[in-house]
Amino acid sequence: SATRRRATTTTTRRSSGDGVEGVPLADRAVIHFWHLWASSPACRAAVQRWGKGSPFRDAPLLESRVRALTRVFDARSGVDVPALLTREPELLLRDFRDVTRAVVAVKAAAPEMDGAALTRAPGLLLCDAEDLARARRALEGEVGKREAARVIRKSPEELMKRTRRAAEEDEMRAAVTMQYGEAMEPP
Repeated sequence: SATRRRATTTTTRRSSGDGVEGVPLADRAVIHFWHLWASSPACRAAVQRWGKGSPFRDAPLLESRVRALTRVFDARSGVDVPALLTREPELLLRDFRDVTRAVVAVKAAAPEMDGAALTRAPGLLLCDAEDLARARRALEGEVGKREAARVIRKSPEELMKRTRRAAEEDEMRAAVTMQYGEAMEPP
């Protein structure tokens, strides 16, 4: 009746939370990683592509990679390590030192990128440093230095697209050169 209705309406509903209450700080990134991993199409594709026995099926290895990068890129860096790794699972195949060097290379080509921008475009960490620098120069040539910096800061994906396009153009040039060289060889 009225008393029962009042009791149920004053009951506070609680969310189940994100599962990190009471978990040591060092393990929170791992829990966040697994939450993202379970819902990531990129991670699902990586697991399927590599099949049984793949590093993507080795939970202790994956967790060790998350922990190692979290020690390097803490909350102050702005890099969301679990998000970075689940958006670009191939980074999980690399040692944390290699990923750290890749971050340094990206920052050299695009110093205005902060940790959040890097988290949005983790594919940049898989790009060649020279290709990054060339894509940056091309963007600056098109829109000027100041606008290029603004574009990269606001939309780091644009630098990634341009870098990949430059790498594809290099591959096409190399293929054409090879074909031309074969055609010019004497019989």
